[in-house]
Amino acid sequence: MPIVKMGKRGIIVLPAAVRRQVGINEGDQLIVEADIYGGIHMLKKPRDYAQYMRNLGKEVWQGIDPVEYVRKERESWEK
Repeated sequence: MPIVKMGKRGIIVLPAAVRRQVGINEGDQLIVEADIYGGIHMLKKPRDYAQYMRNLGKEVWQGIDPVEYVRKERESWEK
């Protein structure tokens, strides 16, 4: 597990192996948040949120026919 040291003005340097693993390049922006346990989380900010969200959770719907699903839902409203 890499360890980093914070310098003056809060500057840290992420190890090259970590940057490569998550695909961070010079000029990319990071979203930083602190949790209630004292942890810090960094996420690469997507360049295009619509593209990032596309197909999110698609595995939940695998094997389900959307037309049949909607039909069953509408039938349940009438009961």
